[in-house]
Amino acid sequence: MSEENRENQVGSSILDTIMGSQTQSNLNSFEPARLVSQILTNLKDRDREIVTKRFGLDGNEVDTLESIGQKHNLTRERVRQIEKDSLATLKQKKLKDLAESLQLIFDTIVEHGNIISEDMLIQTILVNRPGNRDVAAVKFLLNLSDQIKFIKETENYRASWAVIGFDTKKLDETVDELVKILSSFGKVMPQEDLYKRLKQSEYFAKHSFELNDRVIKSYLDVANKIQINPFMEIGLMDWTEVKPRDVGDKAYLVLKHHGKPEHYSQITKLINDRHFDDRTAYQETVHNELIKDSRFVLIGRGTYALTEWGFKKGVVADVIRDVLKASNKPLTRDEIINEVLKQRFVKRNTILVGLSNKKYFVKVGKDKYSLVASE
Repeated sequence: MSEENRENQVGSSILDTIMGSQTQSNLNSFEPARLVSQILTNLKDRDREIVTKRFGLDGNEVDTLESIGQKHNLTRERVRQIEKDSLATLKQKKLKDLAESLQLIFDTIVEHGNIISEDMLIQTILVNRPGNRDVAAVKFLLNLSDQIKFIKETENYRASWAVIGFDTKKLDETVDELVKILSSFGKVMPQEDLYKRLKQSEYFAKHSFELNDRVIKSYLDVANKIQINPFMEIGLMDWTEVKPRDVGDKAYLVLKHHGKPEHYSQITKLINDRHFDDRTAYQETVHNELIKDSRFVLIGRGTYALTEWGFKKGVVADVIRDVLKASNKPLTRDEIINEVLKQRFVKRNTILVGLSNKKYFVKVGKDKYSLVASE
């Protein structure tokens, strides 16, 4: 990176920090529900009621054009026109508080790369006030701005708000670069690692002035192609470690992050605690999936481990055979027991019973065992 580019990046970083802190300070004192309540006093009583119901500004569900029309003896089209005219009236009033709030929202979107998903925008603006009335108020205010536009959800991008004139080419290119990095890595990674890999790319070197962490995070949130799993790992949306398809995928994920074997009842609890979706996992279903899925190994009394941890399927005698083959020499009874207990949650007597199988094992000397010659 040239000295000039480095200086530009440092200057941009400082400016971003200053702008971000100023905006955050304003957001902390922003009360959208109270502000909208004041703004609506500029409308006639009937028009104010219609707008309130159409946007759910009273904290209730949004009313349909038809239900509002029936209440006021109006056609659906007339209700739509009143809504449209009411918004136009409020825009024409040039209200100071309204202008300041819209500027705050505009600045927030600009600081996130000129585009931000609707969900992230609301979370950012409301800080710690996610009540229904405030959420509805923010959505209402967004409809009063001539500087920003709503972008409907598509296959590639989530429903978002963008600055008028925003060129999606930059978003497309950045997301494509992030997808390329993830595809090359081939598995999920922490967000910080993805940021680091992006910043080491040639693409970032050319666009570092525009891509701070806040912008990258916003672009990632907007992109449907890239998603975060409940363990805060990031990957492509069609990867099972990001979007598990069934109970088996969920069991694999929770057990992998749990880091140790567990009983299927506990695995079921781990799945439900993570809230992958709105479906509840049941012990019987989980147990049945674990039995037939090669990613899992039953190691005793309903307890399962991951195959990738080195566990193998089979009865205790099979494990003893593997232990003796790996040692390539006779082992004492205690040595065998200790090694088997690393692979199976069973009683010592169960191991001794398996070891007594003369078809596979033979006693060597006073207290050592080996595989029979045919083994």
